[in-house]
Amino acid sequence: MENKHGGHRKRMYEKLSGGDKLFDHEILEMILYNVYRQGDTNGIAHDLLNRFVSIRGVFSADPKELMTVDGVGESAAYYLATLGKCFERVSSVEWLASLKNRDEVKKLVKMRFRGKPEEYLELYLLARSGKVKRIITFTSEDINKVVLTAEKIVEIISLVKPAGLIAAHNHINGSSLPSENDFNFTKELQMICSMNNVDLIDHLIYAGDDNIFCFSDNDCLAGIKNRFSMDNVIKWIEKSN
Repeated sequence: MENKHGGHRKRMYEKLSGGDKLFDHEILEMILYNVYRQGDTNGIAHDLLNRFVSIRGVFSADPKELMTVDGVGESAAYYLATLGKCFERVSSVEWLASLKNRDEVKKLVKMRFRGKPEEYLELYLLARSGKVKRIITFTSEDINKVVLTAEKIVEIISLVKPAGLIAAHNHINGSSLPSENDFNFTKELQMICSMNNVDLIDHLIYAGDDNIFCFSDNDCLAGIKNRFSMDNVIKWIEKSN
């Protein structure tokens, strides 16, 4: 029986990852996998929907009432109720930042980097509206350097599919002035963004709340974007030939 249920769960996950349309009872069934590590949760999902009519009804129900459904114990009831509170919070609060100007970007960077004892690098992946879709953080055992490969950046962009990208990292030596490595990373990042139709909006270096360098200042980023865009590189190659 365990193998049978394991095979069913694998098929359900494949259906989810394949983008297939899922029925309400299938969604609820898979959510319950986290409580019931083994066994069939399909019947419990159907019984919950029969009682509470919809997924919304299930998640908004009182835990004590959830426990009146056959097979729903205390752990499952409080798990569903907690998820309900989570979904309620997400739907009612704009919990991800929206970055529409440089001041908002700096405010986020200050909040993220203030007091960091070692060097971090973050990528903010933005929707076209300016809303932050994802924040990806990198660090290493070396307090003075973070290494991020081009392959990893491409992987992240392919997965999230942002319209824009902002990079930020901190210097712990007290100076926000960019190093040669910082310039090289910005050039590489711009080339990757250009190849993937993503707008590189800025790269910031934080050394203190009043000590932040922005590559978008003084046409620094504009020059890099002009030289290291895919179109211009192709033109340069054609001209060279």
